Amino acid sequence: MSLQKVCLILVILLSTISLASADGMIHVYDPDMQFWKLQKENRQLCVVNYENGFENMVLAVDVYNLDKKAVWIFPIPATPNNVTVDLIDGFPEFHGYDVKKRVDEKISIVFNAMRLSQIYTIPFVMFGMFSMSKSMEEVIIHKHVEKMGLTVELVTTENGSTLYDYLINKGLNLPANSKSILDDYVGKNYSFVISWISDFERFERESVIGVYVAFPTNKIYFPLKPTSVYDELEIPILIYVIGYVTPKLYPEIEKDVQVNYFVQSHYSVPDQLSHLFNGKTKIKDLKYTKIKIYTPSKNLVEDLWIDCSILIDVVLAEFVNNSAWVWGTMLFVLSSCLASMFAGTIVFRKDNPDRKKFALFGLWNFLSLIGFAFMTMFLKTKKLEPELEKLLESHAVVIWDDRKILFVFLFSVFFVILTLIFEVVLHYIF
Repeated sequence: MSLQKVCLILVILLSTISLASADGMIHVYDPDMQFWKLQKENRQLCVVNYENGFENMVLAVDVYNLDKKAVWIFPIPATPNNVTVDLIDGFPEFHGYDVKKRVDEKISIVFNAMRLSQIYTIPFVMFGMFSMSKSMEEVIIHKHVEKMGLTVELVTTENGSTLYDYLINKGLNLPANSKSILDDYVGKNYSFVISWISDFERFERESVIGVYVAFPTNKIYFPLKPTSVYDELEIPILIYVIGYVTPKLYPEIEKDVQVNYFVQSHYSVPDQLSHLFNGKTKIKDLKYTKIKIYTPSKNLVEDLWIDCSILIDVVLAEFVNNSAWVWGTMLFVLSSCLASMFAGTIVFRKDNPDRKKFALFGLWNFLSLIGFAFMTMFLKTKKLEPELEKLLESHAVVIWDDRKILFVFLFSVFFVILTLIFEVVLHYIF
């Protein structure tokens, strides 16, 4: 059946001071002027779950200072007999990690672990960790609470500068006059209760009433065009789509849209949202796409259609995050073999060294630099007469070659340099 746009009109009579509704256009009745007028929207929210050609959608919008009458209108691309409509008290809360941002962290962790194989790098890593925590060492956190998008910590400190370093680390930089007031309490029998909005989106979603809509469609749909009625007004629009998807962005909004991909390890579906997730109660490794649109409303000249396809860079980012030990081991082997081959070629160049032999020798780096250096003692680097070599082998005699010390040194240098190069390249790619 071909899709046909039919306007779904929801009329909501309000007796409260706030409304949480959905995208489209909202009008309120002015009793003094006795006519309907356009009402400003502060924020639009949406969650979409698309399965088997059916779209389940919860939409919400923050609107304040409403009178008793309000009407909200938005279109749905389906005939009325195929549309389900309901009101839901609540909105899904997601707390996953950004797939692409996690890549940088994974890359750094893997290559730092590689370089620790050289043993002498351990103090540098410990020093780096010490430097990061030094500014926090005199701030004692006694209690930590996270709820409703807010974070509260109860802290004490004997030093004002460490308190301000602690705040700066949280992204909270106080003006000078505020610091001077707080200085009167530092070092005395006072505790500090510090609160900040740590999850603004969740903070704004508290006590939201959503509109649930379900309908058949060939592609994921979101009604953007009705919002164009607000002309120059910029209304933040936030759309969550379950799974990894690709929005089809048209020129007017392309530069004003941010698309990110997330994974949440565990998600418990609230009872009031069970229809949105087709009866599922718990979801492991929930993947979702977050689409942010912030542009003058006049640019919303078309509705938003979304393809159920995944970009290659997202697939690669997932591989990097989920298979760190696979590509990490491969690059460790490659770096070790190349480093050993380069070092052997340089140090033993007069003996026309076997590059393949030295490349394979680099695998001893799995035993760390100590194991690599130990096995170097048994590495044959001097050419002897066959009879003499056989005699020495029968007596388990190893011929020492002073060049092996330089070989081990250069191997380690090349290995660290190669891991740094590979790390920079991967950071650049992702």
